[in-house]
Amino acid sequence: MKIFRFIKYLFIAVLLCCFSVNAFDSVRKLKVSLLLEHEAFLVWYGIEQGWNKEFGLDIDLSVKDVAGIDLMNDMKVNSGAWDVGGVGCVPAVIGSKGLDISYIGIGNNEATSTEILVRPDSDILRVKGANPDYPEVYGSKETIRNKTFFIRKMSSASYILSNYLELFDLAYNDVKVVDGNPSDFVNYMNDGNGDAMILWSPSTYEAQNNGYKAAATASQVDAIVPMLFIARGDFAKNNPQTLARFLAMYDKAVGIQKNDPQSLVGPYKNFLKIYSGKDYSDEFCLYDLKAHPVYTIDEQLKLFDSESNMSAIEKLERHLISRIAMISMQPDAKYDPKEYKHDPSDLFLKIAKGIVDSRK
Repeated sequence: MKIFRFIKYLFIAVLLCCFSVNAFDSVRKLKVSLLLEHEAFLVWYGIEQGWNKEFGLDIDLSVKDVAGIDLMNDMKVNSGAWDVGGVGCVPAVIGSKGLDISYIGIGNNEATSTEILVRPDSDILRVKGANPDYPEVYGSKETIRNKTFFIRKMSSASYILSNYLELFDLAYNDVKVVDGNPSDFVNYMNDGNGDAMILWSPSTYEAQNNGYKAAATASQVDAIVPMLFIARGDFAKNNPQTLARFLAMYDKAVGIQKNDPQSLVGPYKNFLKIYSGKDYSDEFCLYDLKAHPVYTIDEQLKLFDSESNMSAIEKLERHLISRIAMISMQPDAKYDPKEYKHDPSDLFLKIAKGIVDSRK
């Protein structure tokens, strides 16, 4: 094991040396596909500021108002659909069966900005803390049973709903689950259909404006929801420096959000208007920026570090795989855990750190 680690870090050292000698000697093309979410804004903002050129990148950015599993399905249909994708941990791990991908970094944490939403007169809201270990969560076995939930299956919503139901000793067969596009859920509910929906920001803003209330957030039901940057396996093997440049550019945006989120309110409003066609308030934009914890390269390296033990990313992967029967809503199906394991690598972050450090 030690000899393999030595070879790995020798390889990293060689790449860093190559980078220092030929820093940004050519423009690297990169096809990036992201969801209409906060992490896509930070990438878009970097491009608007010209940082992609500063880091020697020519980024073709696609922002889609869909769920992460849809980006994974794009890759299954067309292996060249994207070089880098940004998806939640569930579609990254569970939705990647049969795909050759690499986890390269972390976009943010969605746990506090993903919610189970119900009508303001829902009987689910009449009971709070029915499970004493979760005093902030609304609902009870009696008020949740037989309710209809709109979710995007095989997304983080499946994971969140499974956790929520387990708090009350319920399972999927105790409720009705309707699969669909999250962008349609508010209209479905407005038309009198269903009882609850699971949405993530910025769709939560529209739901709140229509009067819907949160029964629980992902974090309140112990659902860990990091957004992962993933790369096509063959692209990652052949273009580690290109991916490192992308992570370094993202790190620059992360630094601004950590130090001065207020300065990003105007650009965030513009981004949301461009890609959603909707107007969002300054208050929501600032709240949403602060509701998405982001991680510097050094912080991400700690989460990817597996030198002395299993890394946090490996533990997350193992945890999700262990829950695949619940997440996939097929409790009787048989699964081979090996088909979902991708062995996270800190290679790209280590090269990115060299880039960032060289610019200080």
